[in-house]
Amino acid sequence: MRVKPIVSFFFFLMGTYFVGMTLLSVEEKSVAIGFMVIALVHFLILFGILRSVGIIIQFGTYIILLDLIFGIIWILVSFEPASVSLTFLAAIVLVLITSEEFKNEIEFG
Repeated sequence: MRVKPIVSFFFFLMGTYFVGMTLLSVEEKSVAIGFMVIALVHFLILFGILRSVGIIIQFGTYIILLDLIFGIIWILVSFEPASVSLTFLAAIVLVLITSEEFKNEIEFG
């Protein structure tokens, strides 16, 4: 099984999600700028994964961990389908990005 496309797709989805949140919060400039920065971070990590840049992939691991933590906090605050799906996806991708199969695919593939 190829893991790199799955991890890449997750970062694409998260970047797209935060671009959407940026567009929904245009009235509040500081919030919109924050969402756009988060979207850009996810897209930059996506680019790093596609180019197999090791330091960016390591940084992406920490970002996924933050996505997981904030997803859990969001579940505790309000149990919604979006919070559950964010947490579930972040947990799966965290397992995939730290797997030996993904590391071998980045190194040799």
